[in-house]
Amino acid sequence: MQSLKFERLLVLSDSNKSANRFQFSPRLNLITAKDNSVGKSTLAKLLFWALGCPPVLDTKWADQDSKTIIDFKIGEQKYSIKRYKNLMELKVGNELPIKFDKITGEYSEKMAKLLNFKVLLPNKSSRVLEVPSPAYYFLPFYIDQKKSWSEAWNNFEGFQQYADWKSTVIKYHVGLLTPGYFELELEKYQKSNQQNQINEGINKINIALEIVEDYIPEVKLSTFNNQKFEAMTHEIRVDLESLEKTQESLLHEFVLIQGEKSYLQKQKEISEGIISNLQDDYKFAVENILGDELECPLCGTFHTNTLADRASIMTDLAQAEKQLSNITSDIQTLEQRIAASQEDLSTARSQIQSINEKYVISDEGVGVTYGNIIKRMGADSLRENVQADKDLRLLEVTTIEGEIKDIKKTQAGLLTLEEKKVITDDFIAIFSKFIDLLGAEAVNLSKIKSPLDYAKIIKEGGAAEGSRAILAYYLTIYSLVNRHAKEVNAPLVIDTPNQHEQSSANYDKIIKILTSELNQKSQIFLCAMDNPQLSPYAEKANVITLDKSKLLSLDQYEEVKNLFDNWYKVN
Repeated sequence: MQSLKFERLLVLSDSNKSANRFQFSPRLNLITAKDNSVGKSTLAKLLFWALGCPPVLDTKWADQDSKTIIDFKIGEQKYSIKRYKNLMELKVGNELPIKFDKITGEYSEKMAKLLNFKVLLPNKSSRVLEVPSPAYYFLPFYIDQKKSWSEAWNNFEGFQQYADWKSTVIKYHVGLLTPGYFELELEKYQKSNQQNQINEGINKINIALEIVEDYIPEVKLSTFNNQKFEAMTHEIRVDLESLEKTQESLLHEFVLIQGEKSYLQKQKEISEGIISNLQDDYKFAVENILGDELECPLCGTFHTNTLADRASIMTDLAQAEKQLSNITSDIQTLEQRIAASQEDLSTARSQIQSINEKYVISDEGVGVTYGNIIKRMGADSLRENVQADKDLRLLEVTTIEGEIKDIKKTQAGLLTLEEKKVITDDFIAIFSKFIDLLGAEAVNLSKIKSPLDYAKIIKEGGAAEGSRAILAYYLTIYSLVNRHAKEVNAPLVIDTPNQHEQSSANYDKIIKILTSELNQKSQIFLCAMDNPQLSPYAEKANVITLDKSKLLSLDQYEEVKNLFDNWYKVN
C-alpha cells in the first residue's frame, strides 16, 4: 500500500502582508504552544483545507484571505497543490500546474485517481453517480477538536450533497467494498438509466393509446367484412385512396403531441413542487434560524446553515425556476402544434363528411358512415404499430432487469463471506485492544460488532469513556485502512486529545499508543498544549511551537511570497 506524506505547508496572506511555512517529518509531528488559542487547531485544519476539504474555520481566519501551497508525496512521486478560495492548482513533480476552477468535478476526480479512492455516490437531487470531494477520503484520518470527539464521521462541513453516504464510504475505507464494486456500480447505474428512459417511452405510449381510444369512435362491424367493404367501395376508391393514410398520419402526429404535452404537464407539476419546497427551505433558513447551525426536528442531527448553504439553496431555486420556464415554453410550443394538428384533422373530417353524405352503410340496423370506418381502421393500424413498439420496449426492460440482477450478484461475490469475516473480526479484536489500552472498559462492547456501529459508541459509556472509545474507534479504522483498504494511506491528524481527557494517567496511555502501537511507518500529527506528558512523543517528533503571533508572521512574508511566485517555474 502506498502512503501519502505531507512535506511542507506554505500559508500567505497578501492582505495582511504576513505568511509562514511549516516543514513536516515523515513520521511524528507535534503542533504545540504554551498558550491556548494560538492556532494549533487552525494549522491542523489547513492541512486538509489546502487539499480541498471544508474544515470548520472561524471567521477571523476567513478574514485573512489566505492562500496555501501544500507539498506532499504519494510513494516516491512528489505533488504540490495551491489553493486560493475554491481555485485549485495541482503540480505533478516539476510539470506545469493543472488548474481547476472548483473543488467538485474534475479536481475531485483527479484527486480520487491519485488516492485510489474509487467511491461513487448518487447525487441527492439528480441521482447521478458522482466522484465525491476529497473530504470523503480524508474523513477517517482527521480527529478534529470539537465534532469528532462526540460523533464519528463528522469532521468537515458540507456533506448535504449525498444521502445515506456513510455506509458506502466506511465500507470502502476498511476494505468491505472494493474498487471493482464501484466499476460495476457505474455499469449498473448506466443500465438503470437506460431502463428509466425506456420506461418513460412506455409511459408516453400508454398515454398515446389512451388518446386513440378516447378520440376514435367505436364501430361494431359484426356482419361487415373486408370483402364486402372492398366491393362496396370500389366505385369510390379514387375518393378514398389517400384518405386512410392521411387520417392515420394526422392521428399519429396528434397522439404523439398530446402524449408529449401530458408528460411535460407532469414534469411541470414536479418542478412547481420542487420550487415550493426550496422557497420554504430558504424562508426557514433565513427567517427562523439564528446562527450557522440548525437542528433537524425529526432526527436531531445538526446541519450547517451558513451563508454558503443558503446561497446553495438559492442556486438550486434558480435552476429549478429556469427548468420550469423551459418546460412552460415547451408546453406552449406543443399547444401551438396541437392547434395546427387539430386544424388539419378538421380539414380531413370535412372531406370525410362530404363522402358520408354520399355513402352510408348499415350494420345490425345501425347506420355506419364510411368516415367512421376509415377512422377505426386507421386507429386500429396505429394501435397495432404502437403496441408492437411497446412490446419490444417491455422486452428490453425485462432484459435490462436481468442484467442488473446479474451485476448485483457479481458485486455480492467480489468478497467471500470468509474475507468479510476477517475484516469484521479484525475490527472487533483491534477495537477491543485499544479500548483496553485506553482504559475505557466501562464501554459496553456487546452491541459494537462492525465499523458501521459508530453511533452506538457514545451511548455505551460515560463522557470521558465515550471520548476514549471514539478515539479507539478512529485508531481501529486507521488500522483497518492499513491492513485491508485498496486506497492510499493518509497521515493521521489528532487535535487536542487532552481537552477531552481529565485523567493524566489516561493521557499517558494516549501518548503511548500514538508513539508505539500504530504502524511505525505512519505519519502522525498531534496537536496539544505544552505538557511534560508529551515528552515520549516529542522526543521522537518534529516539534512545531506556535507563539503569540499565531500562524502568520510579518517577518516571513517576503520569503514565502517569493516561494509562491516561483511555484509556477518548471525546473
